[in-house]
Amino acid sequence: MIRGLLAAISFLTIIPSRGHSLEYTARHMFLFPVVGAFIGLIVGLLAYSLDILFIENYTLLALIIVASLLFITGLHHTDALADFADGVMAKGRESKIRALRDPAIGSAGTIVLILYILALIIVISSLNELIIGLIVSESIAKYSMVLQASIGRSAWNGMSTPFTTIMSIKARGGKIRLLVSTLLTISLVYPLSSYKGIYAMIASIITMLIMLLVAYKNFNGVSGDLFGATNELTRLTSLTVLIYA
Repeated sequence: MIRGLLAAISFLTIIPSRGHSLEYTARHMFLFPVVGAFIGLIVGLLAYSLDILFIENYTLLALIIVASLLFITGLHHTDALADFADGVMAKGRESKIRALRDPAIGSAGTIVLILYILALIIVISSLNELIIGLIVSESIAKYSMVLQASIGRSAWNGMSTPFTTIMSIKARGGKIRLLVSTLLTISLVYPLSSYKGIYAMIASIITMLIMLLVAYKNFNGVSGDLFGATNELTRLTSLTVLIYA
């Protein structure tokens, strides 16, 4: 279990670990919410320290938090959001897939990234409990990817395939993995934020399902970029609900 957790941490962050195959990481995808809590805790403690020491401007503090989140996750999910936006906005199935796989960011991806980062800064600057908000939102964002892998199918044979194959509720042990991941997420979210956290989780699941429907319509299935884009947007959804619920 510890090795599986280390594999998940290495996959989701820039923290190095011994080499793990995608298949091995996929078998431990149900631990992603725990890694999300770990990421949220690290960034939250940094934000708390900066707030206590010398930063009184909450917008500047929010900017540092966003930069820290993007840094510790290696920009992988943020880049995926841009690629996903480019793919959705392209015309024709082949053009959509080509835009999704293109490493260069197009105009749609650029605009979506700018809007997303601005929205994230605005929302985080309004959080009253930074550490709790970051832990809860990161846990939920990672759980959204787990749920998406459990109910979705890969659009093609690629990076998403091991995750959708192993985590599928139709696969052997898939339902147990999803149940464990769900219980882990609730055990992290509810004690910290009570019903607000549950509302955030529900809202994020709805966001995830919308993303899944968009992916099926445009790409006929799930891709690695969809996972990353879902992580980003469900994080934003969770934080927004935590503020206004």
